[in-house]
Amino acid sequence: MRVWWALVKNEFKLYRAQRGLQLAFVLTLALLAMFRFGLSNEVGVGSALEVFPVVAYCIASLQLLLMAIDWESEGFAYRYYAMHRVSLSSLFFAKSAVSFVVQIPLWIFSVIGYFLLFPATPPDAQTTLLILLTALPLGLALAPAGQLIAAIAQHSAQKNFLAIALFLPLCLPVFIAATGRLGALLAGIETVRYDALMAAAALVFIGAGNLLFGYLFEE
Repeated sequence: MRVWWALVKNEFKLYRAQRGLQLAFVLTLALLAMFRFGLSNEVGVGSALEVFPVVAYCIASLQLLLMAIDWESEGFAYRYYAMHRVSLSSLFFAKSAVSFVVQIPLWIFSVIGYFLLFPATPPDAQTTLLILLTALPLGLALAPAGQLIAAIAQHSAQKNFLAIALFLPLCLPVFIAATGRLGALLAGIETVRYDALMAAAALVFIGAGNLLFGYLFEE
């Protein structure tokens, strides 16, 4: 457990040192501003709430993933972990845990940024809270997926291109489920099927990462 906590602290230090989350906030706000000023007046703000925060969050999360891959490459972190015989399973779960924690404020910022830029009336407090809590199932699916993709792309000469090519199709069902969940919340209907889809994706990515991360790490 002490080794795992040390790995988690090291990952947080990388985010703080490289200002990854701050840059993701700026990117999210810029994307939402582009959507706002390019939005036709005929498009309803309700449908925009279902889509635009998810799209901005998706692109900002991808940027965080690309930055994390660059940090690993430049810092030779994988080689360091290998030399110190760190458990690859612990490394995968530590990286996934930090990625999960980091994406929570990113999602909240995406939702708040939408209401700051778009002429939309915020829903009631309960619905708003449920919208913000979408970060939990969304992050549980995306965090292990991102680390699995990073491990695949790390050793490639075109790691950024490969990460983008893998991230979008693998995570698209998760983003569709998040969009559906927002639409269901705004419509006042059950979100169970969307939550179940994100939970199933999380289990698949966690299981695949736990099984394959070590193999991909050593390749």
